[in-house]
Amino acid sequence: MKIMGAGFERAARSFSTLINKNVRVTKCNSVRIRPGASWSAFAEESGHLYVLVTQIIGDVSGKSFLIFNDDESQEIFKAVNLRRSNDALNEAFLMEIDNIISASVIAEMANALSLEIYGDVPALVRMPAGELRSFVSKELGNDSSSSVIFCNTSFKFDECDTIHPQFVWSLSNRIFDAIPV
Repeated sequence: MKIMGAGFERAARSFSTLINKNVRVTKCNSVRIRPGASWSAFAEESGHLYVLVTQIIGDVSGKSFLIFNDDESQEIFKAVNLRRSNDALNEAFLMEIDNIISASVIAEMANALSLEIYGDVPALVRMPAGELRSFVSKELGNDSSSSVIFCNTSFKFDECDTIHPQFVWSLSNRIFDAIPV
């Protein structure tokens, strides 16, 4: 959890450079969910969601799901002066945000645990909020050799706008073996 928090801090610094505004992490909660456990850590969403799925490749396998609701995506577009009418550009920018955040967390894991891992090119899926749990469950399957980590993180832009994306990580349990005692 400490490694993930450091990864989100690294992502905030990278995002600050990209948009030329101060971005900082104001809250980061992570919960490990063991196979078969309740998914109560999932925040209920409404409306439509952008779900960015990144395959994790290397010494440890897994997947990450970065989830933005419409309000959060609009805050991001506003922070970088993108207009809602240009869906292709907006979606490309969300994919770049996923690259920044996922790569930052993956790099922290790789460095802290001396692993060779990296993220593949993300896929963007737009869906109604009511389909999120079944989509993630289907993507994860019934893999008992992996654990799920829910992250709820708040990023603040300058001193006004804040976004609270959800992040779901499915990581091979082998990663926990790499953590020093």
